[in-house]
Amino acid sequence: MKSLTTRHYVYFGALILLALALASCAGLDLGDLVKVKTPNTIQQTTGLPSTLSLNEAEVEYQNWFNITQTTGAQWKGNIGKAGEIRGLLGQLTLSALDTVGPTVAGLPVLGPALPALTGIVGLFIGSGRLRKEKEASFNKGLEKGNGLASTGNGGAGGGGGRGGTA
Repeated sequence: MKSLTTRHYVYFGALILLALALASCAGLDLGDLVKVKTPNTIQQTTGLPSTLSLNEAEVEYQNWFNITQTTGAQWKGNIGKAGEIRGLLGQLTLSALDTVGPTVAGLPVLGPALPALTGIVGLFIGSGRLRKEKEASFNKGLEKGNGLASTGNGGAGGGGGRGGTA
């Protein structure tokens, strides 16, 4: 049997150090070391830091997703209820017109003018709200466009188009 040389002791020591390093890593959760960048919009709405550990990010994402789903379902329910009320009011209006229509039709001037009068009233009722909705939509689109322009997408087109030298 051969005696152990210094070289064997070095290999044996390196093997023991490697085993200890791997054993310590097995007890360490690497999800705490790996970092994840939080999107800017999520940072602004939730107050989270710009980077989180992977484990924290998974938990925060699940919380954010559940809140978003719940809020969206509530909003959709509210929209559905409002739609039902609108339908009910529309039915009441039609039923009132059906009731009043024959009575007014007996009057020589109001009978033919009734559809025109209801159309004119309908135009004035919804015009202010529609204008405000269009204006809000336009402003929101303008904000989104400015936000995209300021994030550095200016060179995304490849530089083609106007402004070249001949």
